[in-house]
Amino acid sequence: MNRRSAIQGMGASALLAHPALLPGAAAVQEDTGRLLRLASVPSYSLALVEGERITTEARGSKRAGDPEQVSADTVYAAASLTKAVFSYTFLGLVHEGLVSLDKPVSDYLPLPNPDDARSRTITARHLLSHSGGWRNWRNNASQALTADFDPGSRWSYSGEGFFFLQRVMENLTGKSFAQVARERVFTPLGMTRTSMAALAELEPHQASGHSGRGEPTQPFGRATQLELRRLMASRNAPLEHARVEDTELAIRTAEPTLPVLPNFLAPNAAASMLTTANDFARFLRHLVTARAAGGAPAAIVQLMMTPQVTCNEVVSWGLGVGLEQVGSTRLAWQWGDNPGFKNFFWADAVGGKAMAIFTNGDRGARVYERVIRARDGRDHPAFLFL
Repeated sequence: MNRRSAIQGMGASALLAHPALLPGAAAVQEDTGRLLRLASVPSYSLALVEGERITTEARGSKRAGDPEQVSADTVYAAASLTKAVFSYTFLGLVHEGLVSLDKPVSDYLPLPNPDDARSRTITARHLLSHSGGWRNWRNNASQALTADFDPGSRWSYSGEGFFFLQRVMENLTGKSFAQVARERVFTPLGMTRTSMAALAELEPHQASGHSGRGEPTQPFGRATQLELRRLMASRNAPLEHARVEDTELAIRTAEPTLPVLPNFLAPNAAASMLTTANDFARFLRHLVTARAAGGAPAAIVQLMMTPQVTCNEVVSWGLGVGLEQVGSTRLAWQWGDNPGFKNFFWADAVGGKAMAIFTNGDRGARVYERVIRARDGRDHPAFLFL
């Protein structure tokens, strides 16, 4: 079975459940409501994957002071959970022989700082495992992007690395990152309320982000998002077809005081996905049932789940996902940390289980840690690592 057939079959045949709360959770419903209030977080939306089955739970409001309640179909900013989807998509190109994990990325595109000798040895394997040496983000144009250590020698989180691979993907495919993700993941899996771009049609379904005191916040980069919509509409082109150079043009027009650097650009392979608990659970279900499906999905997930760099005695990093050892079980995981949104997922690719939780408040990590422990029955070393 080829990759496309396997992924389409996965989306079409699986069961989906939509109870208001997970089994056994009704008894602690008031506790989670109190937890949200104390943390000044308006809501969370959670999905549990067990084989082909998805079960969901949602609590709270889309916006502070608004009576509209969230559901498993409410759209949240996924933040760095984006990286797992990007990595799966990029590794599909690796599996097809379009790009190598172990050639220097400078073979595919000029480096942001070609004068940096260490950077000339950075590979896609290094960038997907956060071991390339590049910093997380630059915030002003005077900061040169240099490798702070020999690539592959240790771990240091880098959104810049993922954004560079986005450029590589767009150069190799001739398509935008958002378009590639739509074609290879979102459409085959039936993720109908998910996009790497800020689509206008998702806005009625979105949860608002909130500060640490529970006050609604303005979406990050809103002016540039609106200008990018205008730009693509003027070309009669879908927003999801916008490439990096289009976003760079939009930010120069909409927010000329900001530096034209990856941290301010979206679509962004490191952090721009909008999704729902139900939709993201479909992606996680695909990951944790890939072994049974075989073929390309199994090979890609095996790559993702293979440790590349050690962080501590129980945490390492694969390709695009963190790895934690919980007893005898190795779990993939990733946290999301955008302004106003804090999220987390874990996935057991051998046991066929996964969980994702989205929150719309800056103190959401305090909520998701407690909810995951209560629903999962286990503690996670990743919580101590963050």
